[in-house]
Amino acid sequence: MAYDAATGTTVLFGGATDCCHLFGDTWTWDGSAWTKRAPASHPSARYSAAMAYDAATGTIVLFGGQTKTGLLADTWTWNGSTWTKRAPATHPPARSGASMAYDAATGTIVLFGGNQERSGGGTWTWDGSTWTQHRYRTAPSGRSNAAMAYDAATSTVVLFGGFTTRDRNVRDTWTWG
Repeated sequence: MAYDAATGTTVLFGGATDCCHLFGDTWTWDGSAWTKRAPASHPSARYSAAMAYDAATGTIVLFGGQTKTGLLADTWTWNGSTWTKRAPATHPPARSGASMAYDAATGTIVLFGGNQERSGGGTWTWDGSTWTQHRYRTAPSGRSNAAMAYDAATSTVVLFGGFTTRDRNVRDTWTWG
């Protein structure tokens, strides 16, 4: 789920029931009601995909997620009425449970971690057309399901918590900037 500043709505895609039913539908929230959208093209059904609004392009970016058969490594953008599958030459490996936020200081989307990356971390940025991997000597441990948001006061992206290997809960804070 991500807020779409271009349309003033919150966009929800996919999800799963407790057992095994996956959703591949798109819903928007205008502040008072949910509306099921019916775009001609859309990502496949999945859960735990990463989503964030890209203010530089005015689109929502969705990456990865999980299906019944495995992890995904696809990139999609939502322009307020339709999904478009992107085909960047370089992209992160398949993952679910990654954290993603827009970095207003650099005009890029930052993606970190995910279930596939619990043991190794991994920071990637999306510039509207391609993904770039970043490697640092000092970085957060690999994790999934962490919280991530942009802090305008410090011009940094803040990462907090998540689950590491063996489902160990971490409560540390990192900044990207």
